Amino acid sequence: MQAGKSRRGRTLVALLLVLATLTAACGSRLSEDDRERAIAARSGGGSSTDGSGDGGTDGAASPDDGAVAPGVDAGTTGGGTTGGTTGGTTGGTTGGGGAGACTPGSASSTGVSPTEVKVGNVSQLTGLVPGFAQTSVNGVKAYFAYMNSKGGVCGRKLSLVQSDDRFQAATNRSETEKLAGQVIAFAGSLSVVDDGGAPILQSKNIADISVATTPPRTEAPNNFSPNPTDPTPGAGNGQDKVLTYLKQTRGITKGAIFYQDVATGVNQSKNYRIDMEKAGIQVVGTYAVAPTATNFRSQATDMKQKGVEVVMTVAEINAISNLARAFADVGYKPKAPFYGAQTYSQKFIKLAGAAAEGAIAGMIFHVAEDAPSVPAMKTFNDWYARVAPGADVDFFAVLGWVAAEIAVKAIGNAGPDPTQAKVIAELKKFTNYESEVVSPINIAGKKIPKCFEVVEVQNGKWTKIHPTDAGFACV
Repeated sequence: MQAGKSRRGRTLVALLLVLATLTAACGSRLSEDDRERAIAARSGGGSSTDGSGDGGTDGAASPDDGAVAPGVDAGTTGGGTTGGTTGGTTGGTTGGGGAGACTPGSASSTGVSPTEVKVGNVSQLTGLVPGFAQTSVNGVKAYFAYMNSKGGVCGRKLSLVQSDDRFQAATNRSETEKLAGQVIAFAGSLSVVDDGGAPILQSKNIADISVATTPPRTEAPNNFSPNPTDPTPGAGNGQDKVLTYLKQTRGITKGAIFYQDVATGVNQSKNYRIDMEKAGIQVVGTYAVAPTATNFRSQATDMKQKGVEVVMTVAEINAISNLARAFADVGYKPKAPFYGAQTYSQKFIKLAGAAAEGAIAGMIFHVAEDAPSVPAMKTFNDWYARVAPGADVDFFAVLGWVAAEIAVKAIGNAGPDPTQAKVIAELKKFTNYESEVVSPINIAGKKIPKCFEVVEVQNGKWTKIHPTDAGFACV
């Protein structure tokens, strides 16, 4: 029994690495090797202990997991309309999303009636890592609740039709196929087995406004990610812009890359090397560690001896937190512990404690802590708290909100009688999408954003340090 628990523990650590490295930087993807390793481990003998079981194909989210059940209006969770216009209308709803922008037509199409428009979401909510995609779903639900308080889109209320793929590619496929006949588009879906539904999106010609994790989903023409990936060889992870800023402001010349030794880590470490080379920073150390390792004092000591000034990671939150604590243990901290976008969460600060101080992340969107100077983020904070009280605000939560915003704008721009095809046609025009939350992004062209902001943990809180105004730095 103990051996079984140990194996399951190692599997969980490896899977957590996979999940975290999806967002190690703009453009990170889950490799086929990592996905297959996790699937093989999950399909091993024994009974499930996560409550999902192996039977059934429904995949619908359970009522107690905080998700909106199929066909239920997300806005009913929001607590009425009080404060619905806090911070003003986000730019993502301009030109079609607002209640007064157009009136609903009489025609009905898939997912559309004169009074309602349904949007789908197939995410990993149970399985080996229960709740993995919950913050992304929370972000979608929060934006829909906010828009419903303002009258919906073109007078139609927004409803989220949601399914759980239970970390099974076949279920992801079957649920995507089922919902494709019920909704106008998908938004905010998140799963490490999203390649299951990738061919369905194309065969059904339905839009998917979601962060993709596998190559088939990322490369799918109908995937319009709120965090675009550039599949061009040599493009890197797009972090060279932030690295250049750090070199200019902190005099950084020596860098290191720390990664957990699985295929994703190896691949993304190569992309980070490209980013450092573009920024003119010499990579003086590369550190591959076992996915199950927890003590990184030897790596921290070696970086100290080599004078590493910036360290980038391809690792999950627990490992990053352990590395931060290892730096503290050896009495050293790089000038820029640039751990990756996935670090943005309250969880990292809680796990790393005082060692979290100085951690840096480059973001393509405003963070929740920007609310005092960015009204749209106050709106986000208000509605996220209503829909998901007490839930962590992290990288996926904000991108879920942005995905919903993009979907609503495309649906609104499609006119009084939107269809699946019209929504795709509108999304193909989003080559310079921007709003009050996210920097300009080329969604249709799948290009890494050129604008960003830099945040740092200061006094136990994520704080924006660049640029100094409420906007983004663009290069």
